[in-house]
Amino acid sequence: MNSLPHEKADKANTGFQYLEDLSTGYWYSETLFAAVELEIFDRIQKGFTTIGALASDMSCEPETLKRLLTVLESLALLINEGEMWFNSQTVSKYLVSDSSEYLGDFILYRKYMKTQWQDLVYKVVPGNEPLKLNGNDIHGRFFNYLQSTDSLIKLKKSEIAEKLNMYEWDFPVLDIGGGAGSLLREVVKSKKEKTQGESQDKAILFDLADVIEAAEILYPDKKEWDSIETIEGDFRKYNFSGMEKFGLIIMSNFLHAYGAAEARSLLNKACTMLKPDGIILIHDYFPDRMARFPQKGKLYDLNMMINTYNGRCHKSSEITDWLKSFRLDSSRIFDLDSDTSVIIAHGKDRKPADVFDDKYGDICSTAFGLGFLRAVPLPVSDIVTASWPRLKCRFGCEKYNTNLKCPPFGLEHDQTEKLLKEYSYAVLLEGAPPGKDFHKRLLELEKQTFLNGCHKALVFIAGPCSLCESCPEDGNCRNPKMARPSMEGSGIDVYATCEKAGIPISPVKQKNEYVKYIGMLLMD
Repeated sequence: MNSLPHEKADKANTGFQYLEDLSTGYWYSETLFAAVELEIFDRIQKGFTTIGALASDMSCEPETLKRLLTVLESLALLINEGEMWFNSQTVSKYLVSDSSEYLGDFILYRKYMKTQWQDLVYKVVPGNEPLKLNGNDIHGRFFNYLQSTDSLIKLKKSEIAEKLNMYEWDFPVLDIGGGAGSLLREVVKSKKEKTQGESQDKAILFDLADVIEAAEILYPDKKEWDSIETIEGDFRKYNFSGMEKFGLIIMSNFLHAYGAAEARSLLNKACTMLKPDGIILIHDYFPDRMARFPQKGKLYDLNMMINTYNGRCHKSSEITDWLKSFRLDSSRIFDLDSDTSVIIAHGKDRKPADVFDDKYGDICSTAFGLGFLRAVPLPVSDIVTASWPRLKCRFGCEKYNTNLKCPPFGLEHDQTEKLLKEYSYAVLLEGAPPGKDFHKRLLELEKQTFLNGCHKALVFIAGPCSLCESCPEDGNCRNPKMARPSMEGSGIDVYATCEKAGIPISPVKQKNEYVKYIGMLLMD
């Protein structure tokens, strides 16, 4: 579900992700401010609807512009259809300057107020000293950076190690760009616990000299370094020749510091240092992992564009393609409970682990790749059924008694209830017209889910089946292989089910209003 940080407010929430989202709340508003100030919405309204045309009109680089537009799409401000970009309904109404309800100047006024908000600390406590992050020297900056990133990785390390422990792996371990070594310590500790200390736990923490120096200050107790050897250097230049191969290589929040060509080259270098049966673990923000935090990877990509020379967040699909080209063709992707994900990959010389990917996260990412606007997993118990939806089809729909997948044909609601008891989970899918395209996307998602091991995968479509112009009078469907039951026509209360899934939906009241289609994938 697309939601802003404040919408996750819950007094019973004990997770750290909520606080991290609040701390980056300005990323959302700054993105909106930039779009209004650059007149992106006005330009699109005037017909500059491709990246090339828009970039030319704005005198900017197409690739940089695309990174911004991608975030605007994730915030539901733009709509992307292939090469074309369009304003959303809200934008057309309030953020196009020739609209009678234009609010662009008001939005920019909010931007101008931002400076005063930065003085909130001094309003509360007059005379308070400005925040100093351990001095302005390079060592102070490294220490502050290391301390802040280490505090976050400590909250994620157990979950990452848990994913890794689904695999059998051997020492030695190399952690590239591992900062203070918290993730490496957790990995070594969990491995020793699993093998009851029988493994030779040689582990190497590799990072820049200033980072290693700051890490030793942050962890002054020598016991914290018992199993860890440190090597100082720049991975781009360091020569590892003569060093033994590694059973595990970790690259956590490392690749996003580099552009695609350099990141691919550095990943290749790491892969050449693996044992034949070695494993590589990549932990990062991935813009195409959409299940839990559909905007964060894209926003983090903008953060890298702003704060680094050429850093960017690479798609998980892009990285797995790189890995395949390096002969590590067995990759699995796991979405963490927070806003990052883990890729674990190895070559053919080891038997694949007996684990299944975060299948719901994978399916949601696949759904976004197919063009769905939302993909929300939910337990089957949250699907609401009743007798009245089929009656609404009978009394109110012009397709009644003309479509073989709708009333009086199709599934009665009690049959649907019986069917749902044979499934555990569902994914609700939001799309837009045309109906035939939406239907075909659902079928492709069902197919890919089936091929990924969910043999019971079955989709329900939105409204009457639109595969054919009309159904045959003899009552025999021409496309039984592709036809699927309708949600409403099978007794599913789509509005109540969407409410449980957190998908906003309301009746279309006027012509030209945005139309939402809701489909459903059942799986186990």
